[in-house]
Amino acid sequence: MICRKHCNSILLALLVLTTTACAPQVERNRYFWPPGSDDPKLEYVNFYQTAEDARRGAESWLAEAVLGKNKPSRLFQKPHDIASDGKGRVWVSDTSLREVFVFDLKNYQVRKLQIPNRGQGPFLFPAGLAVDAVGNAFVSDSLDKKIHAFDSDEMYQGSFGSEYLNRPTGLAVDGGRSRIYVVDTGAHQVVFFDGAGRHLKTIGKRGSYPGEFNYPLDVEVDQEGNLYVLDAMNFRVQVFDSEGSFLRAFGEQGTASGSFKVAKALSVSPSGHVYVSDSMAHKVVVFDLQGQHLMTMGGQAMALDGQVSPGGFYLPSGVDVDANDAIWVVDSLNGMFHQFQYLNDRYLRQNPILPGQAAPVPVQ
Repeated sequence: MICRKHCNSILLALLVLTTTACAPQVERNRYFWPPGSDDPKLEYVNFYQTAEDARRGAESWLAEAVLGKNKPSRLFQKPHDIASDGKGRVWVSDTSLREVFVFDLKNYQVRKLQIPNRGQGPFLFPAGLAVDAVGNAFVSDSLDKKIHAFDSDEMYQGSFGSEYLNRPTGLAVDGGRSRIYVVDTGAHQVVFFDGAGRHLKTIGKRGSYPGEFNYPLDVEVDQEGNLYVLDAMNFRVQVFDSEGSFLRAFGEQGTASGSFKVAKALSVSPSGHVYVSDSMAHKVVVFDLQGQHLMTMGGQAMALDGQVSPGGFYLPSGVDVDANDAIWVVDSLNGMFHQFQYLNDRYLRQNPILPGQAAPVPVQ
């Protein structure tokens, strides 16, 4: 008697053979921004909503799809922030579940960060994430008033900052300068720590003048070590040098190009672009490092019954750009995160745009 496992293997092999040998080769749709441009800059790549989504491409994932496994349930309740190491791991915080998930896309796994002796839901309010060049991860806990550190093997290394922080949210790591920058939203400040978690300095106070903040939410570092602080309720991004001296600001409140309704997070890419998620506008706004508006992507869309609109968001929050110029955006109310790609030379060599591939963007 042939066992069920053997039958399943035969069925899967037959499916692969028939789909590769008999099916017509149809070019897949690809979605680019700006829409309709002869010189596109960004491409939509993928979305992740369930633990099974991390297993796309694995043989077992294909077998389960063929054999009719039950539809997986959503993983997130309220995803908030995101960080990628550019090597296949993506960290996502969920403030409702009080968890930080690690999507290991190379090994088709999803794990959770653990703090010893903290049990299920180890965090109180995991607000911000940052990952350095070697894979060490940092989590800001707004209610715990501290930063939790994990090594590249996702093992807990301790915490720091509780003496200096009121309500920490966004954070950034500058490994080359051995710096960790933390936005303290409750105190309207940015706090500087060294790589070991020792306090160095604090800048800012509540106000609207240069160097002052009104509920800042996020911080990022560019290749030169300059800081970009999302000064949310002043509707601007402020830029400082590595020691905290003010350089410039850009952005404004409104609906015009380059303005914000309610901005939530920002990230600076290796190619020199600043990505700002505008939650209430359901969009991501893109600037150059000097603050010139380059483009805006996205629009309001609800993901119902698994129908995802490329470029569509419902209250986007965290955004991160990794070393490969991959752009990761948390789609908070839709309970997922999306992957986009900046069309740098390396990516285009590996993924040339062929005639007929560009499809109309469903959400603008």
